[in-house]
Amino acid sequence: MELGQILLPLAILLWGPKSAFVQAHAKESLNGQISYTLYGLGLLLLAITVVGLVVAVPLGLGLLVLMLWNMVRGALAAGRGEPYTYALILRLVP
Repeated sequence: MELGQILLPLAILLWGPKSAFVQAHAKESLNGQISYTLYGLGLLLLAITVVGLVVAVPLGLGLLVLMLWNMVRGALAAGRGEPYTYALILRLVP
């Protein structure tokens, strides 16, 4: 797992433009990336077992699809100037 996916939204949140729109998208992206990293770590722990590997691989592929879907949809919404809420994430950064 790389941390760049978390560091870039964090840097934008801390040092990027202070408009409410940019801040809202940065928080949403940061929450999403933290959530996906935690989900991935959970799947990695599940995959350690043989039975867990059978479950973890399809769930991991589903997580990848969900992650890409949310990132693309969020970027398209930001380009249109619209807010976007990621699906199935933890709201850790208020």
